[in-house]
Amino acid sequence: MHVLLPELDREARAPLAAQIAGFYVRAIDEGRMRVGDRLPPIRTIASACDVTRATVQDAYKQLADQGLVEGAVGRGTTVLPQKHAAGAGPVASARTLSPYAEAALRRSQDMVGAPPLPPGTPLVANFAELAPDAERFPVDAWRGAMDAVLQQRGAELLGYGYAHNGLPELRAMLAERSREIDPTLTGDDVLVTAGAQQALDLVLRTFCAGGDTVVVAAPCYHQMHGLLRAHGLNVVPVPFTAQGLDLAQLERALVRRQARLVYLTPTFHNPTGRTLDLAQRRALLEIVGRTGTPIVEDEYQTSLRTRGEPLPTLRSLDPRGLTVTVSTVSKDLFPGLRIGWIAGSQDLLRPMAAVKRFMDLETSPLLQAALVEFVRNGHFDRYLTALRGELRLRHAALQDACRAQLPAGCSVTDPDGGFVAWLELPEPGHGERLADLAADRGVRVVPGRLFDLHGLPSRGVRLSLTRADRQQIHNGVAVLAAQCRALLAAPVPGRAFV
Repeated sequence: MHVLLPELDREARAPLAAQIAGFYVRAIDEGRMRVGDRLPPIRTIASACDVTRATVQDAYKQLADQGLVEGAVGRGTTVLPQKHAAGAGPVASARTLSPYAEAALRRSQDMVGAPPLPPGTPLVANFAELAPDAERFPVDAWRGAMDAVLQQRGAELLGYGYAHNGLPELRAMLAERSREIDPTLTGDDVLVTAGAQQALDLVLRTFCAGGDTVVVAAPCYHQMHGLLRAHGLNVVPVPFTAQGLDLAQLERALVRRQARLVYLTPTFHNPTGRTLDLAQRRALLEIVGRTGTPIVEDEYQTSLRTRGEPLPTLRSLDPRGLTVTVSTVSKDLFPGLRIGWIAGSQDLLRPMAAVKRFMDLETSPLLQAALVEFVRNGHFDRYLTALRGELRLRHAALQDACRAQLPAGCSVTDPDGGFVAWLELPEPGHGERLADLAADRGVRVVPGRLFDLHGLPSRGVRLSLTRADRQQIHNGVAVLAAQCRALLAAPVPGRAFV
């Protein structure tokens, strides 16, 4: 039987015993540990996690106090029957996902976790929403593309297309448009999906089974949390800081935990906006390459670069052929266009395509054909050029405002593109406190806790630039800076950029 061992965060405020107990609570809830299963011996955890036996004993006592486990001499500590018996409702994975899905829905309806403004408080700046601004949607051009393909191929596109991997013309076009960052990519190496979220789900279904370990960058894209839980996967976070991904921790996670998959956003990382440079990408692949662990890179905003040269995908740098790239047009154009794709070797795409056929038969041929028409007529490139130009100005406005107003001890990332930046304070919990204080004064930001798998207190907040123009950015940063000074009791301006 695979031994489940917790990965501890020694910088977190949560006590080590609470972290150990929380790990096994989740393992039981997610069905990775079942009734009658034995928890590892106390000495095993103490040795593997470098903690005292008393710490592990405290954790096991917390589990026993919750009625989850029972310890007995000679039998060890075993999982007790829970209220969700077999056959008495949804299976464990569905029960586990349900609260996260419901919470995600609430967050999407309330600007993904940003504290609400008090009644009557005027909005100064909305840094909360990551969804593209609806006022910029190319509605007329898209309607023209839809009309054109319906007139030319309506009967064909409104039926079953039987192009299970995607329309050949779209796959070829996506490969051609990716040539700068993935020179060897061809249409045969592309699988069209119903958005990036389906693409991520297909990757997990292909590479992982319940109880496997997945390594993710921390902080992490929050929608990935529920997906990983739904698949019953054990998650090991590896810090992603101004110096890049913590490669020492990554190597330990790969070797000690025998990870089945690594999930990364190497370009314009959500929520920090950071990008792994070429040297960091090569160093990462050297470490992962020693283990044979596959990588899925989420390149959801790579086309929104506003400065600097495009960087090669991890897939193009991986000589093993074990990296797949997930992309989407939803962030470039509009979320209602559920078209994403997976780039990978045909050996890796083949099982994903087979699973997808049973999930939804195919991604809408009509939408795929309309996207091809939209791109061929130049509408996509004109839209992206205008969007990148505006984002360049907004990022510059954010940097100027932060440089002038943020107090010492605070920092903000300076991304080379994309929609987001990350404002960080010195202490865990400052991010959540700043989000609350800012909301009271009309500024909405998303607290960093949302991007932690366990919801632990965060130092930072995410700033999205999709809904705040340059004047709102200036005004919003003034509010944030004032509240940072209040939190730090440091009225003297000054700042460090990362």
